[in-house]
Amino acid sequence: MTDNTKQYAHHYKILEDINKKLHDEQDSPAIIDDLAELLETASKSFRACKERISAAEKFLNEFEKKTDAGE
Repeated sequence: MTDNTKQYAHHYKILEDINKKLHDEQDSPAIIDDLAELLETASKSFRACKERISAAEKFLNEFEKKTDAGE
């Protein structure tokens, strides 16, 4: 597994964990105390995942163009 893949998996796991916490504690007034930190962390992880997905999409688009051109 490459470092990029490990980082993506790490950030994806963070997003999953935050989602679970928000879902599990949605009826708990105490969640409001953690909300700012959770949103900041989720935002950073989302950006990291989005960058990785964008890079993969770019690669696939370039590969498709080369394939269509017969290279």
